[in-house]
Amino acid sequence: MSSETQQSRKSPRLLMIIALILSLSITLGSIFFIIYRIRTQTTDTGAAVIDADNYFDGATAVEPPRQLSDFTLTGNDGKPLSLSDLRGKVTLMSFGYTNCPDVCPQTMGDFERIKDMLGEQADDVNFLLISVDGVRDTPETMQRYISAFDPDFLGMTGSEDDLRRIGGDYGLYFRANPESNGTYTVDHTAGMFMIDREGFLRTIFTFGTEPDVITGHVRELL
Repeated sequence: MSSETQQSRKSPRLLMIIALILSLSITLGSIFFIIYRIRTQTTDTGAAVIDADNYFDGATAVEPPRQLSDFTLTGNDGKPLSLSDLRGKVTLMSFGYTNCPDVCPQTMGDFERIKDMLGEQADDVNFLLISVDGVRDTPETMQRYISAFDPDFLGMTGSEDDLRRIGGDYGLYFRANPESNGTYTVDHTAGMFMIDREGFLRTIFTFGTEPDVITGHVRELL
């Protein structure tokens, strides 16, 4: 028998072996994939399991809670308003300014949504915006701006020196950026701070944290 004839008989057998190996590999791969999907899903809803130890929802707990230094600025009603005046309620506080083109309107909108989700519990929560632009943000300006969102929201305004004096507790950063048309914008810390009824800083929320997440943390203090 010629070598060519032997080779021709071996080829189909070799192809069958290769096909069986590929088929087995695909089958095993499918099995491992199914097992992986089962292990990473809940058995009742099919939702992916989240590793609670590594998942970040935007909220950073301050441990231990930090006693905040009291301070007094001018309220949006033109009268002195102190941080200690807000004790007895949970306070959600952010820094911003009325000419802010994007971050601050979103934060105020988040305030609205949080208040709506809290329902009657919102009576035990202060919503506070502190201006980082005391030159333009007079109490009257703050009043008009805040009332456009909710007349029960609070505002504070003061000088640049005032803000730098109180900012240490919050890691506050702000800087004016002059525009070519003679106006300016202000870069500033955009997070939200949750203060408990006794005046302790409890949680810091990054900008963009979902309002329902913040609402859940507020409810834990109420």
